[in-house]
Amino acid sequence: MNVLIFGGTGFLGRKLSKELISREYKVSVITRKRQISVDKVQSNVALIEWDNKSPLSSIDDIDKFDVVINFAGESIGNRRWSNSVKQEILNSRINTTRSIVNAINDWTMNPKVLINASAVGYYGPRLDERITESEGPGQDFLAEVCRKWEAEAYKVKNEFNRVVTIRTGVVLGSQGALTRMVMPFKYYVGGPLGKGTQWLPWIHVEDLIRMLRFIIEHDEITGPVNGTSPAPVRMKDFSKILGEVLMRPSWFPVPEFVLKIVLGQMSEMLLHGQRAIPKKISDIGFEFIFPDLRSALEDALGNRNVV
Repeated sequence: MNVLIFGGTGFLGRKLSKELISREYKVSVITRKRQISVDKVQSNVALIEWDNKSPLSSIDDIDKFDVVINFAGESIGNRRWSNSVKQEILNSRINTTRSIVNAINDWTMNPKVLINASAVGYYGPRLDERITESEGPGQDFLAEVCRKWEAEAYKVKNEFNRVVTIRTGVVLGSQGALTRMVMPFKYYVGGPLGKGTQWLPWIHVEDLIRMLRFIIEHDEITGPVNGTSPAPVRMKDFSKILGEVLMRPSWFPVPEFVLKIVLGQMSEMLLHGQRAIPKKISDIGFEFIFPDLRSALEDALGNRNVV
């Protein structure tokens, strides 16, 4: 089976490519600059250069792919959210997704499934309610981004092309968000962010990769899927367990007003959370390797118990 990944040179894309190739899939990755990306992917991944502006019909043999996976999008956590940055975050997701959907609708591409990234931010700030895929969107900036992003993906008109939007939580692995979360503990100033009562939906990267392959291989899965562990935790409990795994104290909470001063509006994604539950995929039979936080952190951090 041929798989095409947009945004495939990052941490998640590289892990997914490795998993799929080990299962005898053929994997190609779209990149803006092929020469720069050569060292970011394994040798048996084919790199396809695309400027993100030209129609996808300009790419040779673009019609051969059975699966299209779209991870492309500007990082939401690297810069303060000025109006221009917020527009860039939104446009980077909408534009690539629109190009993919247009190519499917005009038969330039005809994949059996399009898996489009999204996030649990779709639901907006929530309190203690358990959130399944049937819940509607929130009203804040991240919810707006996810809602518009998903809406673009669902513009696929052909009923023979399955569309899945995977709403991920915080992905725990050797790279990504966890490396930033670990840093304060190195200096003995680790602790919860804000009041610590907000929910933190998380998933171990290996479970997320297996979930993506499970979606590819199960034709009955369509629509939104919560890419989260079945056991979300509150921020204060996450910090406590992380400190224990790292053998560091977790007594230094970061007040809300400090986060707002330092991060501006971006602090919203840290101060509010969602108790998101992966009901749809669990009901179909997907089983997690790391269903509890402690085992997930121990595996993700390896032997870094002294940071």
